[in-house]
Amino acid sequence: MNTEKQTGRLIGGLLLLALLLGMWNNFGLSTPIFAEPGWLQNGAQMPALFGASAVLGVVTSLMMMAVAILAWPILRQTSPSLALAYVLLSAVVVATSAVEQANFLAMRALSLQYAKNPGLDPALFELMRGMVAAARHGIHYIDKLIGGASVFVLFLAMFRSNLVPRIISALGLVAAPIQMVGICSALFMQPMNLAVLAPLALMLLVLSLTLLVRGFSAKEAAARGSGLQAA
Repeated sequence: MNTEKQTGRLIGGLLLLALLLGMWNNFGLSTPIFAEPGWLQNGAQMPALFGASAVLGVVTSLMMMAVAILAWPILRQTSPSLALAYVLLSAVVVATSAVEQANFLAMRALSLQYAKNPGLDPALFELMRGMVAAARHGIHYIDKLIGGASVFVLFLAMFRSNLVPRIISALGLVAAPIQMVGICSALFMQPMNLAVLAPLALMLLVLSLTLLVRGFSAKEAAARGSGLQAA
């Protein structure tokens, strides 16, 4: 029971750190890259920032994978299929994140060539900018969509296991589809309101803080432990 409580707190800490780092990366660290006049012109002036953002993107996805691995032996006691699905989806997110960051670094490479060859036709670079950016944005949205699906599975497994207050899991099960629908709108080239990301971010914050403070429910862990002993 104490082990499960400690594991819950570790998961809460990892979730919180991954959430904060991801938000900082997407809305803070990489902001200067996309500021006016645009990443094609800015990239050559801040190549290290591209690298830092790419590394941080992969690191945060690995942290979420670590959460899934830590949660696996606990969640599988009540929801083995969901626990396995959560691990597999988290692994896919690591792969898609790596592809996204590779495309992100391709944007840096194009920016460096733009700075080194000022005499070339600007229209050529504009054409290439659109293609390279589309490749990066496409895998970015796919990565976030699969990430939303993995979090949905996590909340569903938490709801079934009753390891955290069910109101948190229930609200998470509502917030995750909202995020996924918003991401789908971007995939189909429709305007996406960033507000659709807020409910899931809020519920992940609540979940991480709850786990960090109290770990997994001691009452539920004891009940499941008694059940295993009786069996």
